[in-house]
Amino acid sequence: MGTAREAAARWMSRGRWGRVGRVDRAGAAICALLIAGVLCGCGGARGSSTGTAAVTEAAGGRVFANAVNVRVTDLPGAEAAAPESAGPSPGADALAFARCDGGVSPKRVVLEARSTLLSAGRGSLLVRSRVTLWPSEALASRNLAAFVSELGSRCELRYGGTSVSRLRVALPGGAWALGMRVAVPSRSEHAGEIGYHDIIGFVCGPAEIVLTAAGFSHPVDPQTERRLLEVLYRRASDARSEV
Repeated sequence: MGTAREAAARWMSRGRWGRVGRVDRAGAAICALLIAGVLCGCGGARGSSTGTAAVTEAAGGRVFANAVNVRVTDLPGAEAAAPESAGPSPGADALAFARCDGGVSPKRVVLEARSTLLSAGRGSLLVRSRVTLWPSEALASRNLAAFVSELGSRCELRYGGTSVSRLRVALPGGAWALGMRVAVPSRSEHAGEIGYHDIIGFVCGPAEIVLTAAGFSHPVDPQTERRLLEVLYRRASDARSEV
């Protein structure tokens, strides 16, 4: 493994980077709140109930994702480190992770769009967002609720993290973004440098919106994450009619 920065760049480009997912019994109460709209920032968004209906909305999903995802201008002093892209087809790693925690299969994703990878602070901060369109709001909510479960944390540790802690960020209107911080130390000549990977998301109809931020030697500034999440939340609320 290279430096923590190199590890983060690889980690953020893998099929399951920032992938909010998984549900178990420990997350059932949170899942119920999500489905009820208590924790969903866009509880009023229209969600399809079947995979067929969602597929017909893929074009609208692309418009929605383009309107929502973070841009270079959202992070002061940032530059583009990698272009925006579609999510990859589910690979062995993503499928194995789904089997680990019993979550929604990534094969059910209708559309995934990733933002430009932003770099700031001379490479000490990496930020990317993604919009994932699921067949229904229920599946998107189940994915997010599962991510903060005990089982999801254990699976993240099994797949490379050395410590995991849960995150909770207040959004406008009483909504919450939920997530996880995964600490990953470098194992090369830069041993001792730690990368902190924060994965925080919310649901808007059948769309799952996730912010992934990686800081080095110290965690990402919570105010920076809050500001970016508020930007994503506001854009998702404004564009929710597209999905």
